[in-house]
Amino acid sequence: MLMTHYQLSQKHPHSEFLQVEITFTELAKNTSPLFVRLPAWRPGRYQLGNFAKNIRNFKVECGSGKVVNHRKKSRNLWEIDRPRDSGLKVSYEYYTSEIDGGSTFVNEEQWYLNFINCLMYIEEDLNTSCEVKLDIPSDWIIACGLKHKQQTIYAQSFYELVDSPVITSKNLTHIKYELNKISFHLWFKGDFQFLHQEKILSDFQKFTEEQLKMMGDFESDSYHFLFQISDQKAYHGVEHLNSTCIVLGPAKDFNNEDFYDNLLGISSHELFHYWNIIRIRPKEMWPYDFTGENYFSTGYVAEGVTTYYGDLFLIRSGVKNLKWYQNELNKLLKRHFDNNGRHNYSVADSSMDLWVDGYEMGTPSRKVSIYVKGAIIALILDLKIILESRGEKSFDNILRDLWNHYYKNNKGYSAEDYLKTAESVIGYDLAQYKKDFIEGKAPLEGVLSELFPQFGYELIQRYSENPLTKFYGLKYTEGEEGYILKNLAPNSPAEDVFRREDVIISINRKDIKNFEIKSLRDMDSISFHVMRNGKMKTLEMTKKKEAYYYAFYEVKEIESLSDGQINLRKKWLNA
Repeated sequence: MLMTHYQLSQKHPHSEFLQVEITFTELAKNTSPLFVRLPAWRPGRYQLGNFAKNIRNFKVECGSGKVVNHRKKSRNLWEIDRPRDSGLKVSYEYYTSEIDGGSTFVNEEQWYLNFINCLMYIEEDLNTSCEVKLDIPSDWIIACGLKHKQQTIYAQSFYELVDSPVITSKNLTHIKYELNKISFHLWFKGDFQFLHQEKILSDFQKFTEEQLKMMGDFESDSYHFLFQISDQKAYHGVEHLNSTCIVLGPAKDFNNEDFYDNLLGISSHELFHYWNIIRIRPKEMWPYDFTGENYFSTGYVAEGVTTYYGDLFLIRSGVKNLKWYQNELNKLLKRHFDNNGRHNYSVADSSMDLWVDGYEMGTPSRKVSIYVKGAIIALILDLKIILESRGEKSFDNILRDLWNHYYKNNKGYSAEDYLKTAESVIGYDLAQYKKDFIEGKAPLEGVLSELFPQFGYELIQRYSENPLTKFYGLKYTEGEEGYILKNLAPNSPAEDVFRREDVIISINRKDIKNFEIKSLRDMDSISFHVMRNGKMKTLEMTKKKEAYYYAFYEVKEIESLSDGQINLRKKWLNA
């Protein structure tokens, strides 16, 4: 049987290097060269990974052990002379130095393997079955969504292999629950106290049951949550075929309420990716192209809808209450309205530009977050569907239709397909929704103000108590020498005179460390001493009449609700 064999080992248990040997068998007998490639990116992180920078000591041999000529063609592609016999062995060392949701890391305590960044493939053999032999101690446990026996892992294709990460160690904490004959496993690696096992199992079971009930179909017989509990502060998750890698920290806070809420939120989000993006996938990634960027404009569906539903499942399942959900909505709204990129880039354009700078601060106020704005416009559409159908339908119907009509028919969806599916559910044309909220930059506060009251909430506009922010439009952080400017509101007095990273040393000739900021409320003009690029400058700023900056919005529950509001909120939140 045609198969690619991988063998992973460590020369020294404490080493940061993973030794990789790949044996390709049953190669086609012709004279054309072979092309061996390391993936350029990993699904779940829509930017180039540059994993090849971790490769050293690359070698190629034929079955008889003779060196085979090869040439590097690009940073992650090697051309190899096809050997006369049928065997070919490629070997190299892979440097592992950090743990995040998508990295590979090895030491004497564990191997954390994301095969997507450390294993190569022959371009013509992506659908060939694979086996990975791990040279690990016999008493180490393997936590993985793939079938495995003793120290060997099996996959039906390279696609399946690299969408199935592994944690293996002697010391793993393992708990599990079962729903609908599906086993759900929680694996924890880290130095923490595990005090609330029963509560974790109960809450995970509740939100999992809600997701299964909503989607109605789950194709795997097991699912694995692979948790790295870091000693440092961390919050990162990556979705996979029938598992997820989640890194959370610090471990000392494991049993704190905020840590637990993060554990629930990210786990619900990543589990829902089982359907949305792993299987309900944009056509641009059907199948994944590991050779370069997979540009797509529908990140607001892949990540925005999942962000919305991750929290929604926690309230609908009864894991969290209305007060918690209201706070989460307010956090989401604040993140959106704090980002002046909403004036400059649509969510569709921001999705395309994930491949440019999607996970970095980048150019100030350039773009919106597909997670944040995507979640809010999903919320808007959900509320509109509930209202239009008098509670008979919701966004759930869109997702089930995408599952049945696209994934089940072995194809991805386009932006047009998504909108047509939504239109079939809501029952009318969504061209204006598309123009305003997907491809445009229309403000969201107006439509939210109209929708929320029908579900028992009102949208309240608020401003910062800091007069420098409210009246002059600047945001800053406190540094050792003064206030470091981080953001300037468009068309504000601050934008007229300041530059980001300016350091305010004094205001009205008073040292900033001894200045009472609230005293600026009644002043129309202010003078500053500012350090800019190592030089001191004197700047003047004057208020603009009846102009305020950095408005943000919060939802507040209406005190006295009608039966209609109560019923609609029940349809929305099941609470």
